[in-house]
Amino acid sequence: MKSVLVSTVLALLVTAVHAAPVPQVEGRQMMVQVTFQGATPSAQFTMAVPADGTPMTVTNPFSISHIVSTAGATCTFMGINNSKTVTVGAQIVDVGPPQTIVKGSCMATT
Repeated sequence: MKSVLVSTVLALLVTAVHAAPVPQVEGRQMMVQVTFQGATPSAQFTMAVPADGTPMTVTNPFSISHIVSTAGATCTFMGINNSKTVTVGAQIVDVGPPQTIVKGSCMATT
């Protein structure tokens, strides 16, 4: 009798476990806050850039003089006139000569 009861309970538990939906855990992607600064305080904008190396397009036409990035990633940005600006961690870097930034990417540092 005990073996029948144990078998029945085990069968019910297995059925319940398989019938219940498994919660999906969303992966948390690290994002880097990057601020693009122009010649005046009003000529700036901030973007959240994925820190997984995914290339992204920048569509803001402001002429950028400085790029400010947060810690935890190395970022590379390309300008419309072929400038290449690299930030490493929390850093402010000059864009020379100032120009519109058209694309970039960031990669988390370990």
